[in-house]
Amino acid sequence: MNQPNIIMIVSDQHRADWMGNAGASYLQTPNLDRLAEGGVRFTEAYCNSPFCVPSRMSMMTGRYPSRTGVYNNEHILSSEMPTFAHALGLAGYETVLCGRMHFKGPDQRHGYGQRLVGDITPTYNGGPTTPYGRLKGTAGQGKNSLELSGPGDSPVLRYDEAVISACEQFLAKRNLQETSQRLFLTVGLYGPHPTFICPPDVYEQTSAALRDIQGIPRDGEPLHPWVADWFRRLKIDDVTAERLHAVRASYAGLVQRLDSYIGRVLDAANSLPGETIIVYVSDHGEMAGDHGMFWKQSFYEGSSAVPMIWYPLTEGSKSLIAQGRTIDVPVSLIDLAPTLVQLSGAPEMPGLDGWDLSSLLKPDEYPEQDQIWTGRPVFCEWQSSRMIRLGPYKLNYYDGFPPQLFDLDNDPLEQKNLFEQYAYYAVREELLKKLKADWNQEQIREQLALKKSDIQYMTQWGKAVGFGRMDMWETYYDDY
Repeated sequence: MNQPNIIMIVSDQHRADWMGNAGASYLQTPNLDRLAEGGVRFTEAYCNSPFCVPSRMSMMTGRYPSRTGVYNNEHILSSEMPTFAHALGLAGYETVLCGRMHFKGPDQRHGYGQRLVGDITPTYNGGPTTPYGRLKGTAGQGKNSLELSGPGDSPVLRYDEAVISACEQFLAKRNLQETSQRLFLTVGLYGPHPTFICPPDVYEQTSAALRDIQGIPRDGEPLHPWVADWFRRLKIDDVTAERLHAVRASYAGLVQRLDSYIGRVLDAANSLPGETIIVYVSDHGEMAGDHGMFWKQSFYEGSSAVPMIWYPLTEGSKSLIAQGRTIDVPVSLIDLAPTLVQLSGAPEMPGLDGWDLSSLLKPDEYPEQDQIWTGRPVFCEWQSSRMIRLGPYKLNYYDGFPPQLFDLDNDPLEQKNLFEQYAYYAVREELLKKLKADWNQEQIREQLALKKSDIQYMTQWGKAVGFGRMDMWETYYDDY
């Protein structure tokens, strides 16, 4: 088999529709547009959890969170569970992680042979954090994340610069070695994750571009009970129009900054010998003010839908990846693992929930109307809640709250909940049946409760003893 080099770029919190090629004409994303125009873009790709660690561990293993046992950012993936990094190592690849993957616990590789830059967030529960100075707390989901948004500098910007610089240096050095071993390189960026701060010159441009662009308005009263509870918990009912604009302009600036980093990766990878494939995804989205909401942990499209683009960087790899194609069937991040296995010739991974996308990527195959794909359900899980996407319909099944049902073909902004409408009774029952078929909500509640005391104890140990700055990015305190 003619194995291609594979470079996978994974950003953090980039929503699917904030790219020029996805219709966001107010954003300047020439490099993402180049990937979409010259490769295959999946227009309906989803994360498998709208939260960092469970999404990423699901992505790497090809298994849903309810099968990895990783439900939130405190949970640790078992080192016994295979990942696509293990698979590509078995296929003979040099496997390198440059930057972020948000691993938690003592195993900071999970199959990668080496790591060039550590993470920006704690690598174990109770471990040290990156100093944020006056911006402390703005990477999380809290009101100061919104209040301190705007132009400036931040650890997020400096971290991503360090990751890209290390990637460029690694590829330049590797090219001099004239090795015939194929490369699987994952470039893990933290942007456009908050803090909502971008360089002043970029902010000036995005602020002007977004001046007349309105997001999805807040849902009308009475709010759906889950949405009402979200506002109660986060306490952000009084966000002004001016502050909303600052957040959106800053987030847009972070997306454009991300795009420039992708361009630098493409330039650095151009000289790799043989064929090279670029894969771009993000771990989950960002609400960015839609429905009056921010951040993640939501099943709304802004939070759960993600970009996914496959691109043939070199002339020879055009035999593997089509050019200028959009695929409009629902897929998800768990599909990465079986697809990478197929493209690399790796041994088949056990226990996969994902599907191999390679037949949708090939130039000579395009089953656009294939009922196998259009009839396949895709799931997104957040702890003991679950979402199902099947055809045009999406059902959000919350723990402790009534469900939501949306027809995305006729209501892409998700403003009309159809769950209680008699005309959609058959649809909702079909979706509920499929959603619950291999998923046990009560069992997950029990698992979450059992993990809680262990996590509390180990966090206490992490703070008092710990591993030091294990695999963390080496930075320094600054007031930013």
